[in-house]
Amino acid sequence: MKVVNLLEFLNSARNLRALEYAHCDRELINLLDLIMTKDEQLTKYIDLGIIFICEENENCYTIVDGLNRLTSLSLLLHAICECYKKTTERNSKAIKTIRTKYLVRGQKLKLKLADEDDTLYNKIINGERLSGHEKSKPLFQLLHKFWSQIKENNLKASKIFNMLQKINITIVKTSQVQPRNLFYKINSSDRKLNQIALIDDFLKEQGVENEWSKIKSEYFVQKKDITAFLHDFLVTKYSYNSYNPDILYENFVNYFETMVTYTNPTKLINNMKHSALLYFNIININFVNENIKQAFINIKRHSGEDTYAYILSVYEDFVSNNISESIFIEILNTIDEYLKNRQNSGKNIDFNELIQYLNAFITCK
Repeated sequence: MKVVNLLEFLNSARNLRALEYAHCDRELINLLDLIMTKDEQLTKYIDLGIIFICEENENCYTIVDGLNRLTSLSLLLHAICECYKKTTERNSKAIKTIRTKYLVRGQKLKLKLADEDDTLYNKIINGERLSGHEKSKPLFQLLHKFWSQIKENNLKASKIFNMLQKINITIVKTSQVQPRNLFYKINSSDRKLNQIALIDDFLKEQGVENEWSKIKSEYFVQKKDITAFLHDFLVTKYSYNSYNPDILYENFVNYFETMVTYTNPTKLINNMKHSALLYFNIININFVNENIKQAFINIKRHSGEDTYAYILSVYEDFVSNNISESIFIEILNTIDEYLKNRQNSGKNIDFNELIQYLNAFITCK
């Protein structure tokens, strides 16, 4: 643990890399607002809290927590450069110093964000033209706020730097802690995380990244579909207990780590691939048998998406020859009758009430 000046930390860092699952999908901290509120003539330091990092090589870090603050600082520094560009020769030299000390190292930017965020960040810092869609993103929105604040308040670069030089952060290196788990614990209570990206990273660690990628590419092109599959797949494993989609990653890890005590990760992921194929058939109504196809058309027409978890478990029994085709069709038609009654009554009747009846029906058959 070490207390350092924020600007000095950014200057000394050769590379700063965001975790692959840490996305700028919410409003970023307005660092300028923060320091202007806290800055007073007699204020010697401004404490900006703890930043958790993992040192990969000398002065090359992965940011476990603190990305929002570092991104905000980088955008503020870029905004200063843009506001004073082509004004005086002295300002031009200062802009070059800011970029080489804090924003750029060699031919690459110091800060590397995740996926689409990184593409946008690079375009912003390199002064490339942005689309209307890109201008709606949190990264550009914060940059625009900085431009406006600097110009409207006639803020001098020297004034901003005087405030920035007061900012201290506490650096904590996390070499003994798994970065993903720390990131999850710190952030899961106050923001919606990219649960699929977290699961991707977990399965990469388990050595089944390729098998998992094939499942997603073959059966679930859209993110909402893979999320729905994992939700419904796990609902059946957790015996239909109350299920919180906001902790999908946590539930998945608990399931996976429990199951690998009985089988290896590759076999487990291949079993999931089998379920993924069945779920693909359900959501795309991909059936040769006309009676089964019509039953699924009816279920979808009557807004039966909340029954897919149960249907997946029954479908698995059907393909395993544990129940006959006629019973499978009868169950589907019974579910559809329930859905029609629910739709006509206007009441959101809990599907769990029907599950006991359906299970009893299967047992009797």
